[in-house]
Amino acid sequence: MQKIKLERDLYITSSRCVWYKAKDTVIIADLHLGHESSLADQGTTVPRIQKDLMIDALSTIIDQYEPKTLVVAGDFKHEFGRNRNQEFKEIYEVMDFLRERTSLVVVRGNHDNFLKTITNSAGVPFYEKVLKVDSLSITHGHIEVEKQGTLIIGHEHPSITIRDEMSAAFKKSCFLYHPSGVVVLPAFSPLAYGRNILRARKFISKALEGLPPEEFHAYVLGEEGLMDFCTIRDMNKAMLED
Repeated sequence: MQKIKLERDLYITSSRCVWYKAKDTVIIADLHLGHESSLADQGTTVPRIQKDLMIDALSTIIDQYEPKTLVVAGDFKHEFGRNRNQEFKEIYEVMDFLRERTSLVVVRGNHDNFLKTITNSAGVPFYEKVLKVDSLSITHGHIEVEKQGTLIIGHEHPSITIRDEMSAAFKKSCFLYHPSGVVVLPAFSPLAYGRNILRARKFISKALEGLPPEEFHAYVLGEEGLMDFCTIRDMNKAMLED
């Protein structure tokens, strides 16, 4: 499936974004631009291709949903400290690309120190904690926020690890949804492989404190699009029975 309706006018999509149809708004999170340079500092060299891959993915989203507004719900950049040269260049390139085709809004993530310098110079609205759109509260997830209506966060980078009949393991990014009205986005970055939510006893996101991971329903991103799985509790139970 290419998209699944969660609530009225609210869809999750195979393009790693939430689409809020009522206001023609698309929401993504966790781009982590500049991640390659941080990996290089740690001794891991990877091709610097994620910016180009994300621009291609963003182009597909914009062509498909024609959003009036695109919200980045935190962690536009990767480095915690001052903006690196690679980050600085790539952030401007992605922002310029988006601003030519839609209205860009950014909510601060825990990695987004010094990002406000760039958003101010680019004329991009920057929200420190939470953005309200109708009954939606959009935040990154690393800080506590008052839940009003449906909460949409990033930060968690949820994934599940699946084993096939040959016991080969595959990690797949996923959306999580709680019936109380909470949506957790997968990371948009192709380098953010995710945290196996099947083994998590609690979330790292302060915005999710008090909500057990086992109560969330998983929607997994696979080769064929978006797959409707079941709750984390039921998945773990099925794995134990096997």
